[in-house]
Amino acid sequence: MAMRIYCPKCEWAPSAHDRWMCTVACGTVWNTFETHARCPGCSKQWEVTQCLACLAVSPHDDWYHDEWWESLGEYEGEAVERELVEV
Repeated sequence: MAMRIYCPKCEWAPSAHDRWMCTVACGTVWNTFETHARCPGCSKQWEVTQCLACLAVSPHDDWYHDEWWESLGEYEGEAVERELVEV
């Protein structure tokens, strides 16, 4: 399974054409997910990323979702639910 990138608040998924700006340091405009939030202009490592859809700010790492891991969690949740029903 693949890694998906989407906002942890609203689940909006950025495209390759979306851009963010290094507002604090140098003003470079780039796709933050191409560099894992490191500005290519000044090398500032951003810890948070603002969603372009809902405008919420979240830790950058929270945008990365491993589909395999999440599907495993859903499967385990279903197994626990079945066990509780059977008891």
